[in-house]
Amino acid sequence: MLLPRTLARSIAAEVLVFAGIGFLAFIVILLVQNLAQRLEELVAVGLSFRDAGAVVIHLVGMVAPYAVPVGFLFGVLAAVGRLSADSEVTAMRSCGLGLGAIFGPVLAVALVVASLTALLMIRVEPAARRDLRAVLADVASRGAIFRPGRFRTVGGLVLYIQSRDLDDESLLKRIFIADRSNPKRPFLIFAQSARFRFDPDQLLIHLEMENGDIHLESTDLSGHQRIAFAGFDYTLDASALIDAARQLKPSEMDLGQLSDVMDNPPSASPGRSLSQYRAHFHRRMAIPFAPFVFAALGVPLGLRRSRAARSWGVLVCIALVAAYYTLLGFGQFMGETGRMPAAIALWIPNVVFGLASIPLLRSAQRGMA
Repeated sequence: MLLPRTLARSIAAEVLVFAGIGFLAFIVILLVQNLAQRLEELVAVGLSFRDAGAVVIHLVGMVAPYAVPVGFLFGVLAAVGRLSADSEVTAMRSCGLGLGAIFGPVLAVALVVASLTALLMIRVEPAARRDLRAVLADVASRGAIFRPGRFRTVGGLVLYIQSRDLDDESLLKRIFIADRSNPKRPFLIFAQSARFRFDPDQLLIHLEMENGDIHLESTDLSGHQRIAFAGFDYTLDASALIDAARQLKPSEMDLGQLSDVMDNPPSASPGRSLSQYRAHFHRRMAIPFAPFVFAALGVPLGLRRSRAARSWGVLVCIALVAAYYTLLGFGQFMGETGRMPAAIALWIPNVVFGLASIPLLRSAQRGMA
């Protein structure tokens, strides 16, 4: 029996509406989580409101590929669950419509969602990661970490400046630095003035200080040494502030760049194994298939809901999402460490969810026969 177009459009539209609601809810959760994780480094570089807005936009680009499939799963559970709770599924059965009447429109929406997820995963996410690093590097290049009248703690350093020149913001006045990055050789620096300079290639901050003192502290209480200087160049590693390196990380590369590294292993950056690049490549390929396995699981689980269990949709969605991304994290770890081929490890969640959906779909089909 051909699927009525009006019914198919109605089901698809309802899934999309609930999916949109779920997407907005989950993207807010993921955005807040990512902001909380990066709060220390964001505070460290001293973001302005404009910079903070750019950071939020790029973070949205980073989390959207994960929120879209989650929102779709919520949409399937909510829409199918409403049809079941309001006895519309019973009415469909009485009209001779089987499981395909529901699964067909859901699968069509899944195809659209999978295409959107692929676009976000392959193009938007790596670009957002690169742009975020560029924003933080730009903030560092302006010397935003040096705010007059405020102590700034960065790793084992404590920084303080009294003021900045209004005409030349690179000119700092009355500087204090307590450097305890090496516990065996702590020292203090006091300077009348310093000129700020950022090296974007080496990701280094240079403070060209003038007229000051260096106090070398003694760890054995035998006293300290004072060295006066007319000029002193102090270097601060900015990569520790903006979590960046000159060479792109695997998570910042698009598929073409990852493929180039995989085809030419010597181009991989020092300290990174080829397995890490392969893991990120297959993660980009595997996640866009999540909407299909979510559809295969969401439809039969939604049909099992009763009128008294409408709120279970959120709980079921959270449980499935937690299970999926836990398996994905496990696969990422196994793939990056080389304990399992990345082509297998990163597809574990899709395989597990796909196999789990088979008996559920068969049971749902018998129930609607």
